Amino acid sequence: MMKYLLISLALNISVSAQELTEVDRDLLLDKLKEIQQSANNAAKGRFASAVTAFRAAAESDVAASELYLKCVEKVDFQDEAKKAKDFREWRKRHKDRRDSPGFRRALRYQLKWLLATIEVSQDPDVRKRMPDTAISAIETILADADTLKGNTGILQQSVLASYFARAYDLSSLQVENWVTSPFDITGLYEGVILPPWQNSDSVTMLEKGWNKRIEHTGLAIKAFSKEGEKDRLPEFEKWHKNGRLDLIWSKESDLFTYGNQRTAALRMLDHVKENLSHPKAPSWVADFTSMVKKTEEAPEVPEELPEGT
Repeated sequence: MMKYLLISLALNISVSAQELTEVDRDLLLDKLKEIQQSANNAAKGRFASAVTAFRAAAESDVAASELYLKCVEKVDFQDEAKKAKDFREWRKRHKDRRDSPGFRRALRYQLKWLLATIEVSQDPDVRKRMPDTAISAIETILADADTLKGNTGILQQSVLASYFARAYDLSSLQVENWVTSPFDITGLYEGVILPPWQNSDSVTMLEKGWNKRIEHTGLAIKAFSKEGEKDRLPEFEKWHKNGRLDLIWSKESDLFTYGNQRTAALRMLDHVKENLSHPKAPSWVADFTSMVKKTEEAPEVPEELPEGT
């Protein structure tokens, strides 16, 4: 009945260009709700199916590789109406890389972060534990550095661009304030790990988080960066002399901003004094001056008057 009413409505509008009546509006809004509900139900079904498959595949490197093959076959061959023979030839050509321990391990970690991404998209409350989840993901990858060498590109791309997400129609999944790459250390710390602790009640956790960021950044550079040319310092040494010091400054600035002013200010002064030759030293001085002056401009909070005055 709804179908015929809508067809009739469309014909009337096109022929006489009449305005919508109250009945027309109600019918259209009801139909829109029906469409939205249908889409939501379909999405929930996809998520449930994907989560079941991903959890099983994330249990082992072999299982992750097997699901990856099925997803590649669907996305690049079945959906493109290519022959089964084409997929078998592709599989043969890529056997060496596909069967390598590092590639399989990277796929497994990609799956795990895709599962976390789906979880956050469905339940905002799980964000409370995501700083710890993200730190654990980074540490697990770093612990497997020897195995993963040559395959970190998989872990630096968005999991929503992976074959897993594409095969299960999850590429368009929207998650606000989320980082979709499991080994984007800068993005994870700035977007997932540190923000929940950037408040006056969590200064201790904020400091620990910054220490982890500095540690993880250095370990990643040491483990995965190529050595410099003969006339250049290795990447880790360059970072240790420059990038690390800038991260330390950012850490102290954050701690100053969120309540640890006196301690952070003294450490910032020592930092400038010990590293005056650093390229960022002039900007550190400017930042420090601005932050300290702002504390002078902050309005004083009047003391509460005793009762009866």
